[in-house]
Amino acid sequence: MKHLYACLAIAALAASTTAHAAPQSLTAQVGDIAFEAGDDDIMLVPLDDSFALSASTKGSAQWPPPKTRVDRLAISCDHFQAGQTLLLDDKAFARSTCDVSFEVGHKGMGKDPDATWKLDKGASGNRFEITRAQGKQYEGRFTFHLKDAGGKAIEVRDGRFVIEDRQL
Repeated sequence: MKHLYACLAIAALAASTTAHAAPQSLTAQVGDIAFEAGDDDIMLVPLDDSFALSASTKGSAQWPPPKTRVDRLAISCDHFQAGQTLLLDDKAFARSTCDVSFEVGHKGMGKDPDATWKLDKGASGNRFEITRAQGKQYEGRFTFHLKDAGGKAIEVRDGRFVIEDRQL
């Protein structure tokens, strides 16, 4: 019986690893922070004609969780069409339907981050682009201007991603 469970576990693991064509990645320079998220730390959720993309510091989805600081980037907007390229410029991000946030030093479930920045909707240069779409896989780039509650600004630049819609 133990062998059966071991075989089933190996088969499930093999099926889950082969179900995804390529590992996900997301990188950006956020102020003076080199932000990087790995395959298990990224989630794309398409919702009708909109999307929510969230990413956290590489390794944060592992168990046990890392002892280092965990940062989080969240991007959401509309005009998403599954399997299609997309260009959202500063005019798109000025609308109330689009938002971006970056949290630094998230301490864990239910705890407040050390700092939070939100999208500066009036800034020119906010941009999110899906440059390649193939089935449920997407590649692209982004740049944003963010502000904290006190008005301190940071720039998210050189953002790049390879992501996949892994929803059932």
